[in-house]
Amino acid sequence: MLDFVIVQIIGAIGYAVLSLSYYKKEKKQILFLQIIAYFMFAIHYFLLSGITGAVCNVLGLFALIIIYAFEKHKGKVRNIITLFVIFFLIAVNIATFQNIYSIFPLISSVIVIISFLSNNENDIRKIGIVAAICWLTYAIVYKSYISIAFETVTFISTVIAYIKNNKKVGVVTEN
Repeated sequence: MLDFVIVQIIGAIGYAVLSLSYYKKEKKQILFLQIIAYFMFAIHYFLLSGITGAVCNVLGLFALIIIYAFEKHKGKVRNIITLFVIFFLIAVNIATFQNIYSIFPLISSVIVIISFLSNNENDIRKIGIVAAICWLTYAIVYKSYISIAFETVTFISTVIAYIKNNKKVGVVTEN
């Protein structure tokens, strides 16, 4: 029972950090917090025996670290490395494919990685909404109750952050 609680707490920390990340204004801050969140998610799903979820989070973690490290290098090097990580992510997920629901963490991971090639923070937030829906579906299938609760919160939080930041951008551009 204690193990179950610890696993759920690890997941809860990851989800709290992920939700916070979408409220940050700078891309570098969003990336940094999401690196921490992915680390927590990888541990959480590994301990729940969600192989696809754990693999997606580990590879997503590496992708975010690469994007974070190469943030100042706009261009080919960062894009090539990111594409390599995406292809590697797809290959590893094909090798660890458990069932049709394994596609949801893969979709989420790939679109999140792609979103960080954008310099538009609102695009990152929009992708966060789709990613939350994918992970929510996966959590429901694997009966990860803490994930269900927090993916719902993440979805709502990200939608609110998107709307909030969109209104700020709209006010600035109208004046």
